[in-house]
Amino acid sequence: MNLKAEKIFLPDFCSVRMLLVVFFLAELLAFLLTLAADTSALGFLSEFGVRSLLALWIALMSAACLCLLKEKLARGNDFVAGLAAFSIIQLISVLVCWLVVEALPNAGLLLLLVEPAQKTEFYWRTIGISSLVSLAILRYLFVLHQWRQQVEAQAAASLDALQARMRPHFLFNSLNTIASLTRIDPGLAEELVEDLAELIRASMLVDHARLVRLEEEIKLVNLYLAIEFHRLDERLKVSWDIDDVPKDALLPPLSLQPLVENAIYHGVEPDPNGGEIVIKGARAIGGIVLSVSNTLPPDGTRRQRKGNQVAMANLAARIAGCFEGNGRIDRYVKEGNYHVDIMIPYQVVS
Repeated sequence: MNLKAEKIFLPDFCSVRMLLVVFFLAELLAFLLTLAADTSALGFLSEFGVRSLLALWIALMSAACLCLLKEKLARGNDFVAGLAAFSIIQLISVLVCWLVVEALPNAGLLLLLVEPAQKTEFYWRTIGISSLVSLAILRYLFVLHQWRQQVEAQAAASLDALQARMRPHFLFNSLNTIASLTRIDPGLAEELVEDLAELIRASMLVDHARLVRLEEEIKLVNLYLAIEFHRLDERLKVSWDIDDVPKDALLPPLSLQPLVENAIYHGVEPDPNGGEIVIKGARAIGGIVLSVSNTLPPDGTRRQRKGNQVAMANLAARIAGCFEGNGRIDRYVKEGNYHVDIMIPYQVVS
């Protein structure tokens, strides 16, 4: 991922998704312009073909230039990038007009589409429409980028708050466990202190990361579980099934660890007999699915906390924001187990 390029409001015109959007908008514009013209049934098809060809040439050539220049555009600010993009689109509009009116017909590669007396009007009309449409689209992209930045800033603030106030019950339980072992098994107590320090250090390392590798998130979960295993002993059972998931996949930091912590706090710890947590991963169409499930304790011992709902809502917002709406989480109860599924597209560092 080129995080630097994301500082400007222009999207990645090199992506297939963006090219499809450009193609659709060009065809829609050609259709609307032809629909507004006074033509017969036969004339409509022929004029739509001409306008479609013209719009596609301008749109796709502009997208190709913006794709090639994305790194240079990313070096400036939004105003410079927007002005450069607008200028590129207008230059290409003039070039396409020249090709359609002069170069290709004179070379015998294209039929004469514009009468000589209408050349000047054709130039001005094409540039005028191109200017209005490009300004409207650039304005929309800028507003959309501002909105996304606001959402990401709010999500980052919520993540910072979650990291700054690591759940007191976890710290208290860990410290109580360490205190109880200082006389019985000083060596084990020292090991738990090191595990706790490593967990806190690892969580701070991802403090300012927008996305982290799955292997880093798994490491964080294992550090957390190493402490909880000593506290809960045989009451806690954990099984992993993530061999089919690529470990270089990217996801928001602190995505799995809070789910495992929720599973322990709400599922395993309240049950006198303990419980089991299953962490799975699988490839899906267009991405991967990570699942954390836990057994449920008897109804009378279940914990209900509003904070859990807030944390889950925050995680869902972060996943949706990081993947532009292509990621989500699902929560459900199946066969007596509570499940949380994280569905994200497969992305790696480029």
